[in-house]
Amino acid sequence: MQDGYSEKAYPGIGRLNYFLAKVLMLFLIIAAVFYFGPGSGVIGPLSLAATVASFVLDVMRLRNIGISQWFVFLRFLPYVGLIYWTYLQSAQSGWIETKRFDRAGWAIIATHAAIIVILFYILYRMPGMEIFGISF
Repeated sequence: MQDGYSEKAYPGIGRLNYFLAKVLMLFLIIAAVFYFGPGSGVIGPLSLAATVASFVLDVMRLRNIGISQWFVFLRFLPYVGLIYWTYLQSAQSGWIETKRFDRAGWAIIATHAAIIVILFYILYRMPGMEIFGISF
């Protein structure tokens, strides 16, 4: 699937490679925790390396979308990080040109919204749970 924009005009990492790199990092971290154990001394440096790698991937994705790399710091804000991550996955290469999502982008947004709604429903159904400080 071609986005129709030149790689020279918008260098960086496309949304499929971005998603696959994030999933690969997640699986590697889970495998390391199972192999070394959660209390191991390896987990600290590994989590730092994963944070730096994720930060670099986000910067590369922002370059591909065509917006400032300074937006990478939005990932550290509570609740904004979820919207930021959804945006990084759904925006096509050169998004800054049209500022509109394509069909695949809207499908990704709908999938993320459905997953979030399902998770909040599951949390709501659990007795004694709190969501945003509200007891149920």
